[in-house]
Amino acid sequence: MSTITTTVRPSITSTEAKLELMILNSQTNQLDWVDMATLLHSRGAPLELVTRMEDLWEKTKIIAGKVVNIGRVIIMKIWEFIKANPHMVIGAILGAAFGALVGMIPFIGPLLAPIAMTIGITIGMLNGHRLDKIAEGQHVQYSLIEDLITVAKRFFHLIADIFLALRDEYFANGFSS
Repeated sequence: MSTITTTVRPSITSTEAKLELMILNSQTNQLDWVDMATLLHSRGAPLELVTRMEDLWEKTKIIAGKVVNIGRVIIMKIWEFIKANPHMVIGAILGAAFGALVGMIPFIGPLLAPIAMTIGITIGMLNGHRLDKIAEGQHVQYSLIEDLITVAKRFFHLIADIFLALRDEYFANGFSS
């Protein structure tokens, strides 16, 4: 009988993670929230979502005696993801629009809207992901589970590696503003 391990290990060392995080943090010093909000909204991110991201933008953490703009790093990575996967983002926006339209149906719309939005966003993202893969010249499989895993890996790979490598050393107490 085999045992399943739930321990997730980073693919980089703690030292490599610190260096990468400091490089990412230095790149955020030149960013301005108004510019970032404009870029996100111009690529189709709903204004309500962009407005809510402002709280994340302000989150910081002291690491090795330095203030790291952790919220800015995360939003910068979101922006890079949007630029690298334009079809996926458009698909998610169209899926959200579908959910909003369902919400306008009299009587049952408000009940069905959350389900329709979730399904619409998921299907839109997966179809957009497939278009992004085709645009990159990759072979497209017909497995939704594989596509979901690939989407998650694409988005979270680097940032997850950094957080995993640093979690025990720096993130035991959570984030501060």
